[in-house]
Amino acid sequence: MLINSNTHMSHEMSAQEETMWMHFFTRNGMFTDFVENQRKWGENPFSRVGAQPICPKCEKPGFHHHGGMVCVSCGHTGAVELKTREYLKDGWWK
Repeated sequence: MLINSNTHMSHEMSAQEETMWMHFFTRNGMFTDFVENQRKWGENPFSRVGAQPICPKCEKPGFHHHGGMVCVSCGHTGAVELKTREYLKDGWWK
């Protein structure tokens, strides 16, 4: 899979990175719908995903909510500690 965006994430994905992206969408229907809607409206979904906070509990992207974040996968709420872009770029998932 090739990521081609303006988010400093443009490169060919390694097998490990592809596995991480698949983890993001496993049992995460609301987030999958969010990405599909971004595509539908002509936005770059990778850019939008990169801006979302990462859940410190299940390591999946969540949504910004009331000055913090909420994870629709596991229900965790709290402060935004790390965004998806930083999580991937800095290798937290390795």
